[in-house]
Amino acid sequence: MSEPDISAAVNNNAKPASAKRSLLSSVALVIALVALAASVGALWESRQTASELQLNVGTKLGEQTNLLKDTSIRTEQIVRDLRESQNRVALLEGKLAEFQGQRVALEEMYRELARAPDDWLLAEVEQTLNIASRELTLAGNVRAALIALQAADQRLARADKLQVVQLRRAITQDMERLKAIPLIDAQGVSLKLDNLMAQAPTLPLTLPDAQAPGERETRAKSDDDGVVARIGKDVWFEMQQLVRIRKLDNGDPALLSPQQSYFLRENLKLRLLSARTALIARDDINYKEDLKIARDMLTKYFDPKAKVNINSLAMLKQLQENPVSISVPDITVSLNAARAARAARERPQR
Repeated sequence: MSEPDISAAVNNNAKPASAKRSLLSSVALVIALVALAASVGALWESRQTASELQLNVGTKLGEQTNLLKDTSIRTEQIVRDLRESQNRVALLEGKLAEFQGQRVALEEMYRELARAPDDWLLAEVEQTLNIASRELTLAGNVRAALIALQAADQRLARADKLQVVQLRRAITQDMERLKAIPLIDAQGVSLKLDNLMAQAPTLPLTLPDAQAPGERETRAKSDDDGVVARIGKDVWFEMQQLVRIRKLDNGDPALLSPQQSYFLRENLKLRLLSARTALIARDDINYKEDLKIARDMLTKYFDPKAKVNINSLAMLKQLQENPVSISVPDITVSLNAARAARAARERPQR
């Protein structure tokens, strides 16, 4: 074979090989471009997701900041209310000291006059009625006033010589009016509020930070395995904790940090303390408003399926329905009748 024939054959074999290499290079370039486009798209999507998460976190932090400001404002209001209550208590103590001084002066007057037994009895009855009137006016203590009226009526019942029919009739009418008033178990309500305040630090939130009991039991059982198996399970468990999916009935749960959870529980305790202060002051409006806010906090931030939360909500509803302020009648009829009886006995002696 001649040399031109051999060179033509070599050229014919080289052309398919170069065409294959060119085709493979084109395919590799297309694959690289597709991979680059997919990487750019994934990077863009991750940046968009990060921006949305940052915006949501900023919104939530703003809401929690407003909540903390509102909590501080309400705390200051409660402190002012407590100071006003303390001032009222100091004023009542001053009036009580004044009444005690008047009582001492009256006792000395009675000893100096040395009146007859019947006059002494009427004076004691009038003093007992004054005590009952002060209990109603200052403390709204219906039970103590009723006991004082019953004691006065029993003293008059043993005095056969005295003509005090009108006085006893007036005392009986006042006793019937006091018995018709519904009694408020302020001590029982106060104890229930104290129990709720004691339970506030342990009430479960909607999104608890603590680890689930089943997960702790699973990790405890893995301690019986070998060292390598235990290390592998621990690594796998920590990887699972990076992303946790929970099913929530509430579509917009309150996301709280541990510090914010602490202030939330303290705010709940302050609301219950404010309700107790309003109970002592017979302030029905603030009492019901504080209990309503406490119920709203339990409903919004705490687990609605927890039994202790359900019981707490039921107790708050029951306490909110009970009235704490009642219109207490006076016993001026009995006081006027006692003074008229004393005046009737003193008139012939003048």
